[in-house]
Amino acid sequence: MIRFNLNKRIFFFLSLFVCSELSAFEGDGEKKIIDSSGNPIIHALIKPEGQKAIAVNALGKIELQNPSKTITVFALGFESRQLTWQEWLLDEEIILQEKSGNLQEIVVAATRTERSVEQLPMPVTVLNTERIKETGGIRLSEILREQTGLQITSDHGSGLQMQGLDSDYILILLDGEPMIGRTAGTFDLDRISVSNIDRIEILRGPSSAIYGSEAMGGVINIITKSGINKSNVDLGLRHRSFNSWNPFLELGVGKKNWSTQVFLDHFRTDGFDLTPETVGQTQNPFQASTGQLKISGDLSEKLNVSVFGRGYLETSQGILQTNGNSGVEILDLGNERRDFNLNPTIRFKPDVDWTLTLRGMSSWFSTNSDTRFRNSGEIFDFQDFAQFYHRTELQTDFQANSKNLITLGMGQLIETVEATRYEEKNRFDAGYFFLQHLWDPIPKINVVTGMRADFHSQFGNRLSPKVSAQYQISESFSWQASMGAGFKTPDFRQLLLNFNNAASGYYVFGANLAGREISRLQDEGLIAQILIDPETLGNLNAETSWSLNTGFRWKPTTQSLIQLNAFRNEIDNLIETAPIAQLVTGQNAFSYFNIRSVVTQGIEVDAQVNLLDHLSLSAGYAFLDTKDMEMLERIENGEIFKRNSQNQTQRVTRADYGGLFNRSPHSGNFKVNYQDSFTEINWSLRAIYRGKFGFADLNGNLILDDDREYAPGWVSINFTASKTFENGLFLEAGGTNLLNTVTPAQPNNPGRVLFLGIKIPILNLIN
Repeated sequence: MIRFNLNKRIFFFLSLFVCSELSAFEGDGEKKIIDSSGNPIIHALIKPEGQKAIAVNALGKIELQNPSKTITVFALGFESRQLTWQEWLLDEEIILQEKSGNLQEIVVAATRTERSVEQLPMPVTVLNTERIKETGGIRLSEILREQTGLQITSDHGSGLQMQGLDSDYILILLDGEPMIGRTAGTFDLDRISVSNIDRIEILRGPSSAIYGSEAMGGVINIITKSGINKSNVDLGLRHRSFNSWNPFLELGVGKKNWSTQVFLDHFRTDGFDLTPETVGQTQNPFQASTGQLKISGDLSEKLNVSVFGRGYLETSQGILQTNGNSGVEILDLGNERRDFNLNPTIRFKPDVDWTLTLRGMSSWFSTNSDTRFRNSGEIFDFQDFAQFYHRTELQTDFQANSKNLITLGMGQLIETVEATRYEEKNRFDAGYFFLQHLWDPIPKINVVTGMRADFHSQFGNRLSPKVSAQYQISESFSWQASMGAGFKTPDFRQLLLNFNNAASGYYVFGANLAGREISRLQDEGLIAQILIDPETLGNLNAETSWSLNTGFRWKPTTQSLIQLNAFRNEIDNLIETAPIAQLVTGQNAFSYFNIRSVVTQGIEVDAQVNLLDHLSLSAGYAFLDTKDMEMLERIENGEIFKRNSQNQTQRVTRADYGGLFNRSPHSGNFKVNYQDSFTEINWSLRAIYRGKFGFADLNGNLILDDDREYAPGWVSINFTASKTFENGLFLEAGGTNLLNTVTPAQPNNPGRVLFLGIKIPILNLIN
């Protein structure tokens, strides 16, 4: 409570300070800098001849009081324009044309400042609105599964795998703020609707130097639509297989210095079933509703405020069969998930060199699971989970000169969890600061160095450095390299879980409770054998990593681009779960501990070429090699055995070892995009390949070493046709997984899905 009151006082006094700078922003010279779609370019700069460059405000507006002979307007990712004073006064809006090529895309997640891809010395991919549309996707997982080097896994929802690292190690941001609510470490990507996403930034490699824990493997930053300073009402509807419906509404209200965006989205589906011979479905019927509100405006030419709010509600129902003492019985399943975020931001820019940003972020996530016997209505299992996360952060950006940008940030966060499986309400507190330096010593070289210090109530202090550099060898070829440290703190589940599965009879204890709970079970006569003495496990330490990424961007011609990135991640103190005691029933008691050292390494390549004005081809390939170093050592020492097809016991060799489970060594994609000049229909054909991957330990030796333990590879053929009419009406049709490839090892793949969609710009049609 003391920290919370202190945060409010800091916020109050800072508000008094910035409010003293308020002034009216009026005049005939006010202009708005926009792109070809009418969106404001909020990072644009205006350079009157003989004067210092001036930044536009958060709505892309600027006012010049003094006449100038010439005025240059420029922004990263856009062609600059030079205007006379008479031309400046002619129109209320100045339009900048986007540069060709995705290297000009603006990225925020990589450095927490706006930089184009070509200026970043680290592996970054940006998916703009057009690339999102061509997938025909409704949920975030459907967009990311088509990207090189990314794999969608099915583990407590649709999780993401990047550079061989699971969803636990990948931070999901929504408009730059972290999303909470993970089940067994997995952030379910299907919680995010894509209807109002403006772009998606994919940052590969550790980003703990600026984001802290959970960014050890990479960052996904989802940027929602905003800043359209004019009124719009867009209605949309999508229908797809399995009786799935997705209506949505986008509403924009624009005033002189204010912009408001409202987004409502609803999705319902009957689900699907890959095993009709059993009771219950693979995916149960569910419905999910999302509501978002984004307000942004200028209180003066130096001060901007914005508020972002998001609410999400999901409910599902299903059935399950259980074999109890009284025979076979049917269970009714009811589940609910809620998610609410509130993010206020104040941005104060006293001059072109300084920017102060104060952010607040509060997030509430909860789940409820109620399982009952159908005949009696009695409770079979009930689970409740509630998580709260609050962060206050102040960031200062100082443009020392044209070659140096310094960013300093500090913040404080609170996280609490209360659940049926935990004994009491639990709380973590942490403070942090980060320092980053963007340095362009000469036109051909740019360097980014960063460091973050975290002070955690449970795990003490942590320092995470990172350095990245790029050398522009020629106008068409540049080399990038980055090295950084990452860390991930154990979550509440790994520390404090106290769970007993009533149906199966097994127990799972957090590391902090394992010793006490095993002693209790011994006293009750339920322990048959101690497998690992809990006292020898010690305290659970944070996982740490070192990572190297290096590669190049090459434009052989003006119409082609090749990008390559090679990576290696070394992770120590990997948190593992394993049986620590055997019960008299034959079941086990599990707990968490640090044991493993893991290496993931590989290469990712993307190539694209525009053959004609309306035809483009692209291809991507990823090779991944993963190793459990402890298991490799045991194999070399002859300590691991297996049974062959003749049921004979033999030692496992290095050649038998297949790496970590659920990782495909080979994956790739091939895409063709064509816009017919006569009909103006956009055609998109994509082939997505995932190679074989280990899915089960069938011989019981805890490693992947048998051909029977692999799921086969598969190819998904996806197709989309879309057209945008002059009045803004948008139509789409298509299908995914047209070959209807299905594998039980990937239960989030329903098979062939066909879809239709329409988006209607109401105001455009009325006008």
